[in-house]
Amino acid sequence: MTGPTQPLDIWNPGWQDPFLPTVDSDDEYADLVEALREVQEAVTRSRPTPIAAGEAAAALRAVARRMRAFEVDEDAQIAGKRWEIPGKGHALAPVLHIDTVTDTTATGRVTVGRFHSGRYAMNGGVTPLIFDELLARLANSAGRPWGRTAYLNVNFRAPAPLHTELTVTAELLRQEGRKRFLRGAMHHGDVLVADIDGLWVELKPEQTHNISKDVEGRER
Repeated sequence: MTGPTQPLDIWNPGWQDPFLPTVDSDDEYADLVEALREVQEAVTRSRPTPIAAGEAAAALRAVARRMRAFEVDEDAQIAGKRWEIPGKGHALAPVLHIDTVTDTTATGRVTVGRFHSGRYAMNGGVTPLIFDELLARLANSAGRPWGRTAYLNVNFRAPAPLHTELTVTAELLRQEGRKRFLRGAMHHGDVLVADIDGLWVELKPEQTHNISKDVEGRER
């Protein structure tokens, strides 16, 4: 497992998540993903003219063609596996900064912009996405075999403001056979925004194969 004494190869990160506090990085790939996030936010916030929208679409498709030349299978991709940096090198979920990690607890911070908005506050569907990121990494850390999310029961307690740092906590409560029970909370200062109970189930060997392999790339 990658750890502090074995630096991560950023171009070949692999699936082993060391689950450590995150660090900032300004390497080329991290910069690429940050630029993609800037585009997501900028498009969301804009009201372009038809000409400007068409020009931007053409530019983005040119980038997509450029990246397609470097396409690899999921095991070899970098996105979502830059474990050491906030957001893991993935542009889907809000950027999660992980501050503390133990075998049974974790804490982090996240700030969302209008790309993840649901009218003046964070979209309700984004909250489980953030929880799933932190709790799943905790559930699968400390040498525990790979498990997948079985359920997320989220209670929304108050609107989560945009452009404001939110704190997120996770705790592994217990393990019963293949089942791992976790809970978490999200706060804006002293205000409880949401809390969650979740279950992760350890996979059987036959459940760990790539179920999407035969359909990969069909959309192109």
